[in-house]
Amino acid sequence: MEHQPRPRPSPEAIARLRVEASTLDVEDLVDLCYAKEPDDLRVGIYLEALRGRSGEKAQVAACLLCFDLARRGDERREGELQMLLPTLDGLLREEDELGLERESVRVLIETSAVVAQLWESLRADALRRDRRAMPVLPDEHDIDAIEVDLFDEDEFAELALELEDIDIALDLDEEVHHAFEAGLNTFIPAQPRFLYAANDAEDLERVEHLRAHCASFAGKLSIAAEMEVMTELYVATHTRAQGLFGRRNRRRDRALRSGVAALLKLPSPPTEAVAWFEGTDLPGSDAYAWPKLAEVMLDLMSFVGNDIEANPRRYEGSPNDVADAIAEAYVAGDSSAAVKTRLLPEGERRRRR
Repeated sequence: MEHQPRPRPSPEAIARLRVEASTLDVEDLVDLCYAKEPDDLRVGIYLEALRGRSGEKAQVAACLLCFDLARRGDERREGELQMLLPTLDGLLREEDELGLERESVRVLIETSAVVAQLWESLRADALRRDRRAMPVLPDEHDIDAIEVDLFDEDEFAELALELEDIDIALDLDEEVHHAFEAGLNTFIPAQPRFLYAANDAEDLERVEHLRAHCASFAGKLSIAAEMEVMTELYVATHTRAQGLFGRRNRRRDRALRSGVAALLKLPSPPTEAVAWFEGTDLPGSDAYAWPKLAEVMLDLMSFVGNDIEANPRRYEGSPNDVADAIAEAYVAGDSSAAVKTRLLPEGERRRRR
């Protein structure tokens, strides 16, 4: 018999459910979610009811419900889960060290085999996750844009007339370069740490801010455009290909797609930016960073060599459109998730990322 989608309750019924949820104990909220086949709407409403509550038990319960929604495909909850999981790290570490189950966990799982199994799945994924990973933000098209009109056409015309009377003797190209360099210097950490590093979340956050800085100057400076490319590819090559639940890591794919597209749009190879990865006097990166980046470029070349014959229409159109199409197809392919280690010397192993 074909499964029929469950009809959505009325706004009045949803409002009553929210009121009911606000009066229930934490244990009751979790038990009611899984007393029968869980419903995404109910689980979501009960998760919201847990958010305003303090205490370890409420935090564990929120992680359980958020984890369940995320593994069933709710991408927004997956990002929220990544922000909640650090609250469990201390609890999990104590459980492992002492071999004891915390009271906050026991009272939630003791009456339901379903919840107990959910906790074990959450616990296993939390322990093996990449703790450097920052929360995955929604894609740009998922965010409602807010447009603000700062000037109308008459005001722009008036502003242009006023600027004609102002004599500013500046070398704008030089000023832009100085501004870029000044900003870049703020990201360079004290030695022996590298500008490009991925040892912890702080490193990755710094690299992400570096990418944004380079992007803001990419339209004016070739070095900024090149460094934006290399930074995107660095993030992609130093982030695990799989995230929670064994799915492809959307943050890595986003960085890889953006980096490949920007690389293909460069007017010439990024020779200036590569200097940060060549082991010179610059505190650029560790010894493995450049081979990983180069392997992506080699893999991309191999992909294009095969794809241009199989899908010639993908290579028709403007250069920018072709670059975007290649990047999209490359990231969607299997090889981009497990780039071959072509430049790894025989017998050597790289540190796992």
